[in-house]
Amino acid sequence: MNTKTQIGILGVGAIGTVIACYLNKKTGNELFYFSRTKKEQLKLITHNASLCTAIETHTSNSKIHQLDWLIICIKAHQYEGAKHWFTPLIQPKTKVVVIRNGLQLKEPILPFTSEQNILECIIDCPTELVKNKYYKTLKTPLLTVPKSTLANTFELLFNTSEIDILQVQDFKTQCWKKLCESATLGAILCLHNDTCRIFKSKSVQKQYRNLIAETIKVAVADGAKIEANFSNNILTKILNYPDTKGSSMLTDLRNNKLLELDAKNGIISQLGKQYNIETRLNDSIIIKLKSEIKN
Repeated sequence: MNTKTQIGILGVGAIGTVIACYLNKKTGNELFYFSRTKKEQLKLITHNASLCTAIETHTSNSKIHQLDWLIICIKAHQYEGAKHWFTPLIQPKTKVVVIRNGLQLKEPILPFTSEQNILECIIDCPTELVKNKYYKTLKTPLLTVPKSTLANTFELLFNTSEIDILQVQDFKTQCWKKLCESATLGAILCLHNDTCRIFKSKSVQKQYRNLIAETIKVAVADGAKIEANFSNNILTKILNYPDTKGSSMLTDLRNNKLLELDAKNGIISQLGKQYNIETRLNDSIIIKLKSEIKN
């Protein structure tokens, strides 16, 4: 009888690779990988150590898997195309973790399982794709989840001495903080088609301050509690990144892939209209970036 915890990873890009590598470090976990494209290795550089793990990727959803956990590591715009995975992978006892930075994380999964089986999770783990197709983390991953019994069980899947898991009461505020950060950084890098080195420019710093200030207004209207020094703290964080640090949106732009505009700047614009807050900067970013790449 197999007593190992059966864990499925849906999506083995940057975040899926990071999560899988840390789960593999915990004795008692057995991982299964699901993706539309074949991947044969997990390659990660973290804490100055290189990890290369051979994996078998399932690209077909023809088989029903009895998973204890399904951890979903795909982008918001990929959910529509990934729906065919959910029925065979999510059984009545399967716990589902949605790892994505944004708002309304659990909504796409609600038709497939009960709400009590879904754990929303945001991640702070700046990652670069470096030579030989390795992902390199720039800091210890931080996973933030709503405080709950399910979150306690999720923590047990990891060696928490190597990865940080934060349980919070006000998960909505944490989601908004991460969205403010990622939507602003991603948009500015894409507008300039350049990496974090451009933040040395005072004009780019001013552009950042104006954009995040607009976004914070919407966040506060939606109930988030954003401290006065939040914008300065995020800018300091960005200025400490390596000059070569990009973002997932910039990578997608350069590869002519679909951008996460709807889930980032788009939802900010949408909620701004709902709360009668002008989002001129986010609106113009959406128009400009959509004109540069066919979404």
